[in-house]
Amino acid sequence: MVTIRDIAKRAGVSVSTASRALNNHPKISQKTRDKIKAIADEMGYLPNYNAKNLTNGVSNAIGVVFPPGEMSSAANPFYVDILMGINRELRPRNGVLSVAIANTMAELAANVSALITQGLIRYFVLLYSKKNDPIIKLLRAQKVAYVVIGDPNADDEKFVNNNNQLAGQKAGEYMLKKFNASRTLFVESEPEQGFERKRRLGFQQAMAAANIPSEVLKISEKGQMKLDDAVAQFLMTRQTIDGIVTADDTLGQMIYQLLWRHLDRSVPLICFNRNRTNNLLMGPSVRFVELYPQSMGAAAVRVLMDPDKKSEIIPFTIER
Repeated sequence: MVTIRDIAKRAGVSVSTASRALNNHPKISQKTRDKIKAIADEMGYLPNYNAKNLTNGVSNAIGVVFPPGEMSSAANPFYVDILMGINRELRPRNGVLSVAIANTMAELAANVSALITQGLIRYFVLLYSKKNDPIIKLLRAQKVAYVVIGDPNADDEKFVNNNNQLAGQKAGEYMLKKFNASRTLFVESEPEQGFERKRRLGFQQAMAAANIPSEVLKISEKGQMKLDDAVAQFLMTRQTIDGIVTADDTLGQMIYQLLWRHLDRSVPLICFNRNRTNNLLMGPSVRFVELYPQSMGAAAVRVLMDPDKKSEIIPFTIER
């Protein structure tokens, strides 16, 4: 393995001069820096990022912050795919992941604070976007860089997102064109997330433009058995619904199973996001709005690391 000592010997300079040149120290002339970097490239030198970062007092890790709530959210395939995308983009940069996850906002803030002060992390990706977020206030106070996945909350905030409202509109138009739906339903969680609201607004826009009646069903995660009964009852009283769009594939799986179990009928269904581990949502009348979470994760790293880059919008597709 080529070391700085080898480069210094080839260049005819001291080890400290070679080290400073490779780290763009202003006291080293540009001519010397260029010469030593050329020698390093020729010899195939790979820097020791851990040693370098310890010297600089920072870490080469990126902190990934999950939304506060149940720890099980870390197992959500959508988040797992985002993490895979982040890791894919970090690998050639010799970076690593460090995760902040907690049940409450106070615990999450303490976790993030520890990553900054003890882990020396200066870059963060937030897997959510929330107004008046205390985590963002903490990151700003500590003067660390961050990017949110979702809609930005301030003009100067870096972000990565899909065009959720357009995606909702296109899902609605697809439902009408492909399945000739005449009465539709949009299903989202309770409380409503920001991205769900955008998808619903786009969907409702498509229904209004076509003069198609549509309803909204909000589903809470509390009390699963009672919830299943309540949703099944709702669907049984609306036998004329012939097109359903759900805000994500978890809700889609629930609706799909309830329709089959309680009503013994198939209703055209479009779900946002396709869980690659979910083989239960299958059939000729099931479609997915693919959001490409791995691409979102990779884009988050690019936006975070590029001082001139403000955002990236990841395209979506509708597919089986």
